[in-house]
Amino acid sequence: MSRTSRKSKVIPKAQPPQNAAIFAQDLNFTYNPKSPFAKHALADINLTVGKGEFVAIVGHTGSGKTTFVQHLNALIRVQSGNLFVLEQDLAAKKPDLKKLRQNVGMVFQYPEYQLFADTVLADVCFGLKNFGIDKEQRQTMAKDALELVGLEFDKIKDKSPFDLSGGEKRRVALAGVLAMKPQILVLDEPTAGLDPRGKSEVLSLVKKLNVEQGVTVIMVSHDMNEVYENANRVIVFRDGMIAYDASPRELFRLESEIESMNLEVPAMAAFCNELERNGVRIPDKCKTVDEVLAATLWQREARNV
Repeated sequence: MSRTSRKSKVIPKAQPPQNAAIFAQDLNFTYNPKSPFAKHALADINLTVGKGEFVAIVGHTGSGKTTFVQHLNALIRVQSGNLFVLEQDLAAKKPDLKKLRQNVGMVFQYPEYQLFADTVLADVCFGLKNFGIDKEQRQTMAKDALELVGLEFDKIKDKSPFDLSGGEKRRVALAGVLAMKPQILVLDEPTAGLDPRGKSEVLSLVKKLNVEQGVTVIMVSHDMNEVYENANRVIVFRDGMIAYDASPRELFRLESEIESMNLEVPAMAAFCNELERNGVRIPDKCKTVDEVLAATLWQREARNV
């Protein structure tokens, strides 16, 4: 686990480590610079995310997490410091934004609000068309994406997006991003507003993309239970800086410090912490009810041998 603070030393531009999906070096950003309303949103962010990681980014409102992720496909341009995404230098004067945005898919909070076309197929094909992909290939890629998110292509392609359920709309919006086959998927509160079933479906899909296809996932979330159950690594932003960078189990053992940042300790993490306070050591990889129960029973049997 690492805890970082702001540094004043300027480090010469370095090349990203091998197999890095994201490499930030002394990344700073100020809104309304040189004005009375200036706000320093990012302060010397140094961070490496490897290809294929599932990283959750958390923090209270105004902590800098959204500003950071909007840098990843150049919605916000680098103002100070260095940032490489899939080895592309985003601090360069003219980065290849078309290539970047083909490889970094962004799914914003309530993405279904961005659905607009007459049919599901037209909506999913919209981004593909903008990137110059021909009609026949667009339809094939859209079909693959819709089936990937669990929707039957022939049944849904001609429907209006506005006639779908909330969960279906969310999956159609996600299909529009996945159709580009991004190497990095950035999700901003991906389950906001969904019922429990819809949340489970979306998170299962994201986990499947990460595990089976090696897609690097960056998920911004306020739901610590979702973070705990799905991410392999959690980065906590506080006042524009990285306060903690740890595995979910390591991080949520720090109950008092987590709560001091106005974040909740996940229910399973709190349960495991209580077990550990009573002498039952839970392996860090055990995060679900079944995994924790199995670990507890194994230790009980081992003591009775």
